[in-house]
This record gives sequence, structure tokens and C-alpha cells, in this order.
Amino acid sequence: MSISVIIPVGHKDDDFSLIDQIKSKFKDFEIIIAASYQNSRVKEQKDNVDQLLSIHNSTRAKALNAGAQIAKHDLLWFLHLDSDISLIEEIDFSKVDDEKINTFLLKFKDDKFKYNAKGANLRTAYLGLPFGDQSFIIHKKIFNLIGSYSESLAKGEDHDLIWKAKKIGIKVNLIKRFITSSPIKYESHPIIQTLNTIKDTLAQIFQFRKSRANFVVCHFIKDPQSTKSKTRLRKDLSDELVNEINENLMEIVSNNIKEIKSNKSIHQIIVTEKDSKDYAVDFSKLADGLYISTQKELGLTMREVIELNLKYFQKIVIVGSDIPFLTAKDITDSLKIKSAKNVFYPTIDGGFCLLATSDKNILDVIHTIKYGTDTVLADLTKKVSKLLVHNKFYQDIDVKEDLTAVYKSLKEKVYSLNVLQKKLYTLLYSKQKEFTE
Repeated sequence: MSISVIIPVGHKDDDFSLIDQIKSKFKDFEIIIAASYQNSRVKEQKDNVDQLLSIHNSTRAKALNAGAQIAKHDLLWFLHLDSDISLIEEIDFSKVDDEKINTFLLKFKDDKFKYNAKGANLRTAYLGLPFGDQSFIIHKKIFNLIGSYSESLAKGEDHDLIWKAKKIGIKVNLIKRFITSSPIKYESHPIIQTLNTIKDTLAQIFQFRKSRANFVVCHFIKDPQSTKSKTRLRKDLSDELVNEINENLMEIVSNNIKEIKSNKSIHQIIVTEKDSKDYAVDFSKLADGLYISTQKELGLTMREVIELNLKYFQKIVIVGSDIPFLTAKDITDSLKIKSAKNVFYPTIDGGFCLLATSDKNILDVIHTIKYGTDTVLADLTKKVSKLLVHNKFYQDIDVKEDLTAVYKSLKEKVYSLNVLQKKLYTLLYSKQKEFTE
């Protein structure tokens, strides 16, 4: 089994015996240390691990996220440096569930803290609330869907991650094997520290608890500076102008994401391809999660995204990022339509810019049609039942002629445009010669 082990290291940590323990027990495990740049001793481990990250202003959340981003394997094992894994065997990883957060039972090195461990294990078994010292094993696609660790938190990032998972219906799988942790924080004042732990746990429940999200909006994007974005537009216009237009469109998407965020029943993820991963990881901080597709065709990516999200949400919205007149309200309104399982927002060029679906049967057809043609919607609706096509047509931007149409529409509504639409209008006004000639 191939697993990436991600170990955060603070600036004072100096016991790296865990690394040798991992190497002696497991053959194909990638070991990633994500360490504070202030830790000088960690450099001695450079040749003993697969990847060593030095992180400025490091927090545990920041270190864990950085390790996850560079991990080569799909399974991520987030493991504390003071853990003892002598009671864990490779066969235990056969019990890992790819669609859940997996964790182990907790044990302390000093048996006098057995009741503390028992409390943690009961909390995990009955409340589904494991903490980071029990370690988490998560498939990368699930980790991204949840939305990674919250880097704004000074502590409790593990507890917060679990509540984010609960928000979208991802459950905990308890592997009944013990991981041993250091009881150092309890040793000096065991009773006081135990009471503080209980107090912090209860406070974090109130702080991090989230209401269930029943819907997901999937924003499909590309790096606006990538030459693979708007390839047909780049044939006729300079890269500089296309990049400016893309950046403006991404600002519109950003604004929609921020407005939709006020609706707690909606989870939002950014969907992109591997070539745009770095941009998407950063951009996804505006949303709730991320999906990085390995597919080369749009239809296969949509199928993949719908299939995953239907496991956790009642309805899924897939939306493009090149529609200047599509608003946050348009997107949320698509979720309110109950008369059809498949709702399409058509574009003037024969395609669609939004699909809201709760229909598993669409998985059989969404990838079977040819995208980038003027018959996309017609071809797809022939194969899909229980559908509704919205009576409003949207203008997307794929070719030079689309810019002329967008500019004309913006000019007609110039006195009622919002700030970002005015910005796009100003750009197109100043560059109109380039796309009208």
C-alpha cells in the first residue's frame, strides 16, 4: 500500500525516532516532514525522509496543508511527531475507508493516564470526534473536498477539520488498533490539564460546530494566466488581453462565491485540472473545498465530480467561470427548482453555463457528448430525462465575437452595472479595436 505520511515539526522538536520507526515497519510509505524554518536540528533528517519542507511562520495547520499539497500518494496519513506506532501494522491499513476520515484508538505511554485515553476513545466511537494525536488517514480527494486544515487557527485545527467533514456528511472510520501518544502535557498537573482539555473540547464544539450542508456548488476554473485557458480566444487576441479578461472574470466568480457563502446549507468547491493546481489551491481558500481532476476531457471531469458529490449532497450545481452576467442569485435560484432533477442554464452558443442536478442517471450520459460545439445542450438533453431548460440565455466568452456581444450588452446597461461589470466594460471599451477588427 502506498501512503504519504505527513509529520508537522515545531521549532523546538528534536526527537525524530518516529521516522526510523516508520521506515522499519513500512516499505512504500512516503515520509514528508513539514517543519518550522527555526528548527535547525530537523535538517539532519534531510537524507532520512522523502521530502523536507521548511516553513516560515509555521503553525501545525499550515505545515499539514503544505505536506498534503506535495504528497505523491492518494492516501494521506497525518501523524504527530511524538506518536509511537509500534502497535500498528501494515495490515491495519487494509481497513482504511477511502470515503471517510480514518483514525486509531488512543493510548498513552504512561498507563496512569489510561482513563484520559479511554475518554478520547469513547468520544471517537460514540460522537465521531477524534483528535490529531490519534492521527488521521484521509484520501486526498476527501481531504480536498472537506477543505483542508484552517490555517487561521492557533489550536484546534484537528477538531475543526472533523466538524467540516461532518458538515458535508463525511464520517469517521475507527480502526481498532492503538496508537501511542506522549502524555507530557498531563504529567505536571494531570487533574488540571484533564479539566482544561475537557473545557477546550466543549468550547471548540461550540466554536466549530457547523450545520449540515445539503447542496454543493462546483465552480469550474482554470489559471487565468495559463495558455491553456481560452485557447480559441488566444488565436485572435494577445495573451496579455486574454489574461486581463480572465482575471476580471475570476473576480466575478470570487464575488459570487463570497455572496453564496452566507448560505450555510451550501458547500462550495473549486474544480480544476492538474495544470492549474497551484492557482486553484490558492483560489480555493475563498470557497470551502477543492477538486483536482486528472481527466483530459470536460465531460469526464463533470462525471467524476457529480459522482463523488452525489454521495454527500442532495443536489449539485456545476457552473462555469466565463459568464459575466451570471450572479450569485442565479446560482442559488437553480437549487430552488424542484420541478426537475436536471436544470440547465443555456448559453447563446448552444451550450450551457450551469447544471443543477440530483439525478444519478446523468452519470451515464454527461461524458458521452462532444463539448466545444454549438449542439452541446441539444445533444445532452436528448439523452437526459426529467429536465428543465431555463428560459434565459447567458453569454459566455469563448471566441472574439463573444467579446463584441458582451461589450454591447454592457454598454446597454452601463448605468446599472455593478463594480466588476463596470471594470470589464472599461477594459473592453479601451481594447475594442482589438476584438472588433
